[in-house]
Amino acid sequence: MYRLMTVISFIIRQFYLPNPFECFGNYAWFYNLIAEAVLVPVSYAIVGIFYTSGEAPVIGSFLFLLAYAALTGILWLLGLVNFAWWTIALVVAILIIAFVVYLKKEAW
Repeated sequence: MYRLMTVISFIIRQFYLPNPFECFGNYAWFYNLIAEAVLVPVSYAIVGIFYTSGEAPVIGSFLFLLAYAALTGILWLLGLVNFAWWTIALVVAILIIAFVVYLKKEAW
């Protein structure tokens, strides 16, 4: 079941998620290649907050797909406004607030 989920996850990530850097024209594939090298470890780190490796590999693979899709979605939304500085600042602020709220919730 785990292998099936990894194949499904790969197919969705490669063929169904949009390229968030389409606003850069012919260089979109290059930026996407660089971003993927960053998105994969960041997605693993996000999943590692909620999931312990080896518990249920199918669920871990699904959570990785969700984290990767969420990060790609954020980049896609930023790409709609050509990565304007104010949208990047807004997204960073929202992510910092969410992280702080999560840490305070865990402390209780």
